[in-house]
Amino acid sequence: MVAEPHTWVDVEDAIRAWGREALPDLEGRVFFGFSNDAALPQVVLTRIAGPDDRCLIQFDLWAATKAAAAAVAAELCTAVDALGRFTHEQTVLHGARVEQVRWQPDEESDTPRYVVEATFAASAAQ
Repeated sequence: MVAEPHTWVDVEDAIRAWGREALPDLEGRVFFGFSNDAALPQVVLTRIAGPDDRCLIQFDLWAATKAAAAAVAAELCTAVDALGRFTHEQTVLHGARVEQVRWQPDEESDTPRYVVEATFAASAAQ
C-alpha cells in the first residue's frame, strides 16, 4: 500500500486574505501581530492547533471601545458562518465554524479586546 502524498498549504495567509475581504470596514487591518502603527479596530490572527483540514484560529479583535470590539466580533462571526469557499493562491478554504467568543480586555494596555476562535477547513487547490 502506498500512502497518498499530502500537500501542506499556508492556511494562515489564506485566512488573513479572506479576513481582509470579509471585514472591509477594517481597510485591510488583519495582521499576524499587533501593529502599533495601524489604527483601531484591528484584527490579529494566530493559528492555535490542528492540521490544514481542520485548523483552529484565534482572532484577537482590538478596538477603542468595548462596543466597537463587539461589533467587529459580530461581523467576523457572521462572515465565518457564511464562508462557503474561498481560494487564495494555492489554498482553498472550504468552510469554517465559530467555536467560541469571549470578552478579554488587555489589562496591561487597557485596550478593549474580544477573542473569537474558529475552526477552518482548508486544502490545496487542485
